[in-house]
Amino acid sequence: MIHVQWQIKRGDLVKISPSNAPNTAPTYGVVLSREPYNDQVALFPVVMVYSFADGTEHQYYPYNLEIVSSTL
Repeated sequence: MIHVQWQIKRGDLVKISPSNAPNTAPTYGVVLSREPYNDQVALFPVVMVYSFADGTEHQYYPYNLEIVSSTL
């Protein structure tokens, strides 16, 4: 079994690259959730991120996020 270690923390600045729109420019946001969690509907862990592009919170999978600046 593979052990995945999460590096994303609350307050981290992340680059968001949505996978459902390949020709879209990446945006940035701040991680809001304290740790990745499993939603009842989602099969995989997600992270809540406040997006600067539209000013709302969205759930993102880890493969959509890249840490730009991390908090201690």
